[in-house]
Amino acid sequence: MENEEVIVSRLINKDKRAFELVFNQYYGIMVLYASRFMDTREEAEEIVQDVFVKFWEKCDTLSADSSIKSYLYRSVHNSCLNTIKHEKVKDGYRQYVVQMMESTYQNDFDIKDPDETRKRIYAEIDKLPPRCSEIFKLSRFEGLKYQEIADHLGISVKTVEVQMGKALKVLRESLQDLKNLRDAS
Repeated sequence: MENEEVIVSRLINKDKRAFELVFNQYYGIMVLYASRFMDTREEAEEIVQDVFVKFWEKCDTLSADSSIKSYLYRSVHNSCLNTIKHEKVKDGYRQYVVQMMESTYQNDFDIKDPDETRKRIYAEIDKLPPRCSEIFKLSRFEGLKYQEIADHLGISVKTVEVQMGKALKVLRESLQDLKNLRDAS
């Protein structure tokens, strides 16, 4: 491979051949590195592919003395940690939902088929208007704060608040019959 400074210079100028050289040299190594953090090779490959996509999108902002290897290792490392963090948040919320649903079933509803009820709840979430559903899922499933959602979607925090209020109201109304099951028993 050419001198790294020459490759960086070519990358800054969006030279696709330079990117191919970097990709071919580092892809396998980065997948092995990501595999140390992730549960499956597929997850590691997905992270590394995302890192290379972002690298290509941002390579014109590299400084002439950048170390490609260091940049890629740092990016893969951070992406793996972020993925693990998001998975923990999602798993925590899923456990919370399951616990709340089980508690509700046992204490309030005496529902015979919790899986059907869970499917029904998720189906109702999917029936929300697209933006409303997306905001609800980012909040409840991804664990993002309203400001993070606003930044991610390029909207105001007030819009996020309004959409969450709307989602909760619609879900309360559409799932009212689940509460009525308890009242009828």
